[in-house]
Amino acid sequence: MATREEEDFLGKARVPSGAYYGIFTVRASQNFRISGSKPPREFIRYLALCKKSAAEANAATGSLDGKASRAIARAAEEAAEGKFDREFILDAYTAGAGTPFNMNMNEVIANRAEELMGGRKGQYRLVHPNNTVNMSQSSNDVIPTAVRLTLLAMSVPLISEAEKLAAEIERKEKEFSGVAKAGRTHLMDAVPLNASDELSAFSSALREDARRLSAAAGCLRELPMGATALGSGINTHPDYKKLVIKRIAANTGIKVREGANLFRLVSQSSDFLAYSSALRCLAATIHKLSNDLKLLSSGPNTMVGEYILPEVEPGSSIMPGKVNPSIPECSEMVAARAIGNDQSVLLATLGGQLQLNVQTPLILLCLSESSQLLESAMKMLRVRCISGLRMNREKIARNLDASLIALTALAPYFGYARMSSLVKRAQKEGISVKQAVLREGLLSQKEYAKIMSPQRLTRPSRKEKIKLHGRQSP
Repeated sequence: MATREEEDFLGKARVPSGAYYGIFTVRASQNFRISGSKPPREFIRYLALCKKSAAEANAATGSLDGKASRAIARAAEEAAEGKFDREFILDAYTAGAGTPFNMNMNEVIANRAEELMGGRKGQYRLVHPNNTVNMSQSSNDVIPTAVRLTLLAMSVPLISEAEKLAAEIERKEKEFSGVAKAGRTHLMDAVPLNASDELSAFSSALREDARRLSAAAGCLRELPMGATALGSGINTHPDYKKLVIKRIAANTGIKVREGANLFRLVSQSSDFLAYSSALRCLAATIHKLSNDLKLLSSGPNTMVGEYILPEVEPGSSIMPGKVNPSIPECSEMVAARAIGNDQSVLLATLGGQLQLNVQTPLILLCLSESSQLLESAMKMLRVRCISGLRMNREKIARNLDASLIALTALAPYFGYARMSSLVKRAQKEGISVKQAVLREGLLSQKEYAKIMSPQRLTRPSRKEKIKLHGRQSP
């Protein structure tokens, strides 16, 4: 393979002659061979657009000549569009603060801009990675800026998918409305509820998760660009910060604002932690939804079996005809991964020392992965599970009839102690609620049907006036 020689203050190194990256990227690729995975494509896009915005702002302040600025802007646009994706060769796990990511981008843009201005790759006479492309920047401000933009972009389809899943569950609420079923607390029989109310807990939680994510994403709109090394803005023009933020907004189409305190944005990662916490809440909702779907569809003959999940694949390599809750099993694992990523973000946040938190590459990796995984898992749940969810009405009715806790509805008429005694007696004799009440002569068939109607069992209602052994009920 043909190579060219480049040199830095550590010495010389060989770079593939056709490569747009340079010596820094070569060294980093040799140092950090960890996972075999790369930073998300969105990050490359927004880092490139940060470089374009910086070049335009530097030209506006007179710090950079127009020809170089235009060449950098064009090269950055090409990088953002994916033309040089093969040139971004670094592992997702890299040196602190993401300096190798920054220099990989600087070198690619510098060499392409050099070409556009009539030079050759590796010369760096017209456009230099550090002096020109990285002008008015530091890895400490441009990397967290690109991370924020990446997460903001990823939050849009994520929040949309949470709302779509909520809407699909709400559609099922209407379909299941009016069906009373046994409730459970502590995994034991509890008072009845409407099947639609059972599902509404999840649609409501998802709506709240979407709101929480949107609020947390709002904190990410405050950018550290212009902070340079630690927040002071050293080596920048006084007007640069305002101009570069305007250019970022224009080039990305994302609503952003200047950082109020750049020292905080460089040294503290609390905004990322807040967003991670919102992702964790969403993951917890998905985990519980998945777990409850498994429980309520379990059996189906020997356990709960009240919901029927779509059959998406055979469930066993040895047991004929067995079908598993494959979709909620998968989404449950995705949720667990996102919750684990949140813990990593917490540890990365705690890793900040003095004027800089160097663990932004880990924060990027965890939050981008969680965003993508949760979005995909919710779509899978919506399309492959919730949309085809059905009720086993016969099993629901049988389970409700077998639940003695429905006698709770009679406690206002006959008292807690008497109903507790009746529950125990019914359990001992193996009879239903209705059989126990009628055998005791507490109510007539008509009175029982009225008091124990699904509407009264699942909603607040006024106490009925009935005759109890010749006396009006209290």
